[in-house]
Amino acid sequence: MYKTMDLFAGAGGLSYGFEMTNKFQIVAVAEKNENARKTYQSNHKKKDEIEIIKDVIGCNFTKLNKEIGGIDIIIGGPPCQGFSNANRQKNHIISMNNSLVKEYFRAVMEIKPKAFVMENVSMLASETHRFYDSRIDHEIVMKLGIEMQEEELVIAKGAYDNLRVLDILQKNSYKEYEVSSELFQLLNVLYKNRNNDDKLKKYIEKNGKKIVKEISRHKETKENDFSILNVIENHIFEDSITDVLEQLSGFLNFQKAFILKKELDDNQILYEFEEKTRTGNVVAKVHSYPVIQYVKKIVEEDYKQCSGVVNSLWYGVPQDRKRYVVFGVRKDILGEQELKMPSKPEELQTISVNNAIIDLIDCQTTENVSTDAIPYADTEQLSQYAQKMREGSKVLYNHVITKSSKDAKERFAQLKEGQNFHDLDEKLKSNYADPKRTQNSIYLRLRGNEPSGTVINVRKSMWIHPRLDRAISVREAARLQSFPDKFIFEGSKDSQYQQVGNAVPPLMAQGLAEWLYKYIQE
Repeated sequence: MYKTMDLFAGAGGLSYGFEMTNKFQIVAVAEKNENARKTYQSNHKKKDEIEIIKDVIGCNFTKLNKEIGGIDIIIGGPPCQGFSNANRQKNHIISMNNSLVKEYFRAVMEIKPKAFVMENVSMLASETHRFYDSRIDHEIVMKLGIEMQEEELVIAKGAYDNLRVLDILQKNSYKEYEVSSELFQLLNVLYKNRNNDDKLKKYIEKNGKKIVKEISRHKETKENDFSILNVIENHIFEDSITDVLEQLSGFLNFQKAFILKKELDDNQILYEFEEKTRTGNVVAKVHSYPVIQYVKKIVEEDYKQCSGVVNSLWYGVPQDRKRYVVFGVRKDILGEQELKMPSKPEELQTISVNNAIIDLIDCQTTENVSTDAIPYADTEQLSQYAQKMREGSKVLYNHVITKSSKDAKERFAQLKEGQNFHDLDEKLKSNYADPKRTQNSIYLRLRGNEPSGTVINVRKSMWIHPRLDRAISVREAARLQSFPDKFIFEGSKDSQYQQVGNAVPPLMAQGLAEWLYKYIQE
């Protein structure tokens, strides 16, 4: 049994699949989310023998390795939402997720395991996903010989209310002008609701007094007063407020400049500010490099690697889910052998949504999270997949669904298999601010005779059962991810849906584990 550590483990799909091979034993797990951690522990019989790491940042992996008596394999899927190109249209340039891939490889470099497997979204293979050059590891990146390119990040327009943004940033005097993060968020949502009278009215009813209080607090603590804040403070409960909200745009962009500067500084990004003559924009000139190049270079001295996209369909999962996987095996173990990626089976028999969940159609759902077990309904014929999912379980857990509004139920009833939000009558789209921008995965009624698309948080997407006019349950989503019925999810309803959506399908993980084992078996 190879002693294995799972970083960013979530509910434990990757771990579960590796342990299903009976060749890998999980000895250490890192997971920050409390509910996911609880789910992980409750589904592992030997949980008392597993070292739990609540945060990989700052973890002494060398010490951990000695305490455990050696870690053979490191697996994990560091989150990727924070990479630079994914966040440029938002209020943030980067996020802490940027550092998590580097934390994963810090663990590899400190422990020097026999092998590692890193799983992530297929987009990670693209060179558009990049790290920004920072003081933290500039010298290391330079020694690795990774090529950098210069980029310009738009920080703000050149001026607001006769105040030059560049002067403020260069003098580092923005604290004289910035509002609290709470007031910024309140005003930001107020601005976003400006074109929807109903939403705006409800938002002001709920948060108007809080906004006035935060503006008053700002005026008491800061010398710089802004006319837009005075107008909002005095007229927020009047109909005329809608006439001034457009003016908020410039003020919010002015404030975003300070938020972005703090992000750059907090992450020790190397940058220079410049004001562009043609556009008047203030930009931060930075250098960036591809995440994929960092991944390849950081361990190439000690490990042979291969990487590529795999699909969960290849492993008997009823879901078209493409993931980018990196395998690494230590050179002294692999020898002259070439390390290759798994490939699509020549004869691929896909599992449909109906194969996966239709046996649960008569099982009673609930809208409340409960530990009470639900008996299986009598079913004349079970698919082989359903039989596999029922193994080891006499009752059904997590068959909980989202509570649906009257509008949602009307949408459910109108949509046929394969249809989504865009196929609805216009009158059923009225409470969406911009229906045309709604993703095709929203209000999607699954096709029963095909595998599903990539399972995410299906509560937020409102995925619809192929035959019933309701959202699919946590358990049904878990079936599409290949979690057996005996695997029980803990925490709130939304947390359970999120845990399922974030997970690596166990059957896919099992296939990856078997593939790795071929190269490391002694």
